[in-house]
Amino acid sequence: MEITEIAGYRVLRQLGAGGMGQVYLVEHPRLPRRDALKLLDAGVSRNDDFQARFQREADLLAQLSHPNIVTLHDRGEHQGRLWITMEYVEGIDADHLLSSRGPMPFPLAHSLISGAGAALDYAWRKHRITHRDVKPANILLALDDSTALNDASSEFTVEAVKLADFGIAKAAEEATSLTSTGITIGTLAYISPEAIEGDRVDNRSDIYSLGCTAFHLLTGQPPFTAGSVTALMSAHLHLQPPPVTDLAPHVPVAVDSVLARVLAKNPDQRYQSCADFVAALSDAMSGRFIAAAHEPYSVTATAPTPAAAPIAADTGASSLRGRRWPTILAAAAAVAVLAAGGTAAYLFGQDDRPAAPAAAPSSITSTTVDRPTTTRTTTTTPTVTETLAVPTVPTTVAAVPAEPEPLEGQPCGPDEFNDYSADGTLYCSAMNGAWTDRTHQSRAAVEGGSSCSEPGARARISQTDAIATCKYGPDGTLGWNL
Repeated sequence: MEITEIAGYRVLRQLGAGGMGQVYLVEHPRLPRRDALKLLDAGVSRNDDFQARFQREADLLAQLSHPNIVTLHDRGEHQGRLWITMEYVEGIDADHLLSSRGPMPFPLAHSLISGAGAALDYAWRKHRITHRDVKPANILLALDDSTALNDASSEFTVEAVKLADFGIAKAAEEATSLTSTGITIGTLAYISPEAIEGDRVDNRSDIYSLGCTAFHLLTGQPPFTAGSVTALMSAHLHLQPPPVTDLAPHVPVAVDSVLARVLAKNPDQRYQSCADFVAALSDAMSGRFIAAAHEPYSVTATAPTPAAAPIAADTGASSLRGRRWPTILAAAAAVAVLAAGGTAAYLFGQDDRPAAPAAAPSSITSTTVDRPTTTRTTTTTPTVTETLAVPTVPTTVAAVPAEPEPLEGQPCGPDEFNDYSADGTLYCSAMNGAWTDRTHQSRAAVEGGSSCSEPGARARISQTDAIATCKYGPDGTLGWNL
């Protein structure tokens, strides 16, 4: 039976469907506005735990206000099915764009990563919210004319970059397994090692996923591909990704080191913010990048000559024109403009190949890191050294009393949701608004191998003293395992 109305919203057409439900383009019942309405399946909606988490986190996510985040408008229930309405973005997602046109030119990929990264940094800095499902399908490009995509030679304008499905995937994964939500391979291609192992997850997990997304945008494939869930998870945990330049020769060789760092297995070795990651990509493109000593790849980079440079510095026009991608106009400006939700034009041209890049020797080692060298002509100018005497001013710093540790059951607010106590035993639960024990002390005994919903939680196995942890198993589902 065709759905024509949902909770007062008039259904215009179905936009898509997934493992948890359908998405419709709807007309607001009172405002002259079109929204996207996600209607969840009845089976998911009947889960009491999911329903509580979904409603609480929807309330929290409604507080997010950023030009690169799809705005959440409302939530409710219709005939036993949960629904949410959000900003409708007329355009295309990065995953569909990759499918139709292949790997992206560096300036466009950089712009999408900049926009998504700005959204992730804002959510973590202001609200301590993690996305947990960063992937090309959740990066939306708002276009001035979406019909222009039907013709590979036509011109269209990207008006904004938006990150979608903020936090909703997290609520779903805590209620059901990855397999049952229908996002097994699609999400696991970008998931961080610590999320797979059920460890504490923070913004650096999203940064890893953003790195996987950048790899996909530049090369046309995720950093790890496998035919099974087990093999894919094992790759994230134990394997190093191939150098980007092996799959995308048009990309500056310095990008290999940037991607190697953002995809480090240890979160402490990654970039600690998306802004740092995006800045490193910019430096790699311009030839200013210098590899850090702890990065897995040893890369020697030579600045491209003007004839082979991917972006002509004096004109702002990209020399990249291949794989059905456009000539990028004002590419240097597009990086900053798109990240702020602005406008940049992309003109699709012929399928001619890019000029051969300048020779840039590279090597991969486990112990040695060579810093990139840049060859350029400079004019020697006199060096003037000026010494300033700075007086020493004694400073008295008042001691700040240590903030008391929270107690189990103590109320906590939205600005503390998902925070952890210093000893790691308590976390601020967004579900009940209180500090909750995440170890085994206050939990009832569980059966080994039985399902669970809180990655990283611990509990005592029934009739034993063994302690189990809630983590993903080889089949990709959450369970109590030693």
